Amino acid sequence: MSRPSVIARTLAEARRILEAAGAHEIAVKYTSPPSKPPLAGPQRVLRERATSEGIELVAAACVPSPEGKTSDE
Repeated sequence: MSRPSVIARTLAEARRILEAAGAHEIAVKYTSPPSKPPLAGPQRVLRERATSEGIELVAAACVPSPEGKTSDE
């Protein structure tokens, strides 16, 4: 059985989908573009890949922060 794609989903939703599909080792790396102002809002999955330990996701906030604060999710 192939795992579902979670690209562009929120990080919380991606975790729920992957866990329901049987993936329990989910590593997350966070990134952000080198732009100003900092981004905030929900983290969204930009990349996903299978590793020998499980699944690795790369996530980033996708909305400019009006106060210049970064997301803490």
